[in-house]
Amino acid sequence: MNQPWVFDHTALVALFDGRETALGLWYEADRGERSVVMPAVAVAEANHMIGANHDAWTALLFPPDVVVTPLDSLHAIDSGRRPGGLVARHVVCEARAVDGIIVTRAPWQYGPDDPSIRAI
Repeated sequence: MNQPWVFDHTALVALFDGRETALGLWYEADRGERSVVMPAVAVAEANHMIGANHDAWTALLFPPDVVVTPLDSLHAIDSGRRPGGLVARHVVCEARAVDGIIVTRAPWQYGPDDPSIRAI
């Protein structure tokens, strides 16, 4: 399987907005071609921005190759050492953990030593 996509909050908002690129990447998971990782902090921040209910999220989280990852104590401690906001720090930790590619509409949040970026 290909490297997983790791969606940050901006990519999740784009997904809810029906942006073609974000949907195309999500459809790869729906077809079982690639995993999509959604860090829980990114989900929370995206939902703060869009105000969706559980039913709206259920459709996006249904495919077996879509996973929401919690902010556990290991990632909380490790992410605390890098600059930036909590969402970006959690996204970077998850991308490193799964050797994934960060999907974002705001690539400036990430540094040159962070995992690969797919700007949408």
